[in-house]
Amino acid sequence: MSLLLRFVGPTDNIYSCSFVQILEQRLENAFDEAQDKVLETYNRLAVEIQSVSQEMGSPSVSLVYVVKNQDVILNGTISSGLLNQLTAELVGYFLFYPPLVIAERKLNCSGTSVQS
Repeated sequence: MSLLLRFVGPTDNIYSCSFVQILEQRLENAFDEAQDKVLETYNRLAVEIQSVSQEMGSPSVSLVYVVKNQDVILNGTISSGLLNQLTAELVGYFLFYPPLVIAERKLNCSGTSVQS
C-alpha cells in the first residue's frame, strides 16, 4: 500500500525512526476509525511502514506500508478499501498531514511496480 502526503513540516525528519513510528501509530488510528465505520467486527490492525521517500525539491512525501491483522498481512484490496471509507480530510486529521493519495495498492509483477 502507498500513501502520498501533500507535505510535512519543514522541521520533520522523514527518515527518522520517531517520524516513522508516529505515522505508523496515526495510520493505525485511522484504520481503527475505518473499522468502526464499516465493520461489525473489530481487530487491532498494525501498520508497518516499509519505506519513506521524497523527491528532491518536492514537498510531497511517499509512504509504502503494509497492514497486519496479528501476523497476517492484509491484501491491498482489503486495506485500501477499508482506509478509503474515510474522507481525505479525516485521514489528514489522523495523520496531522494532508494526503494527496489515501490508499493506493501496489502490485509487483515480474519485478515491475504497477499501480492499480
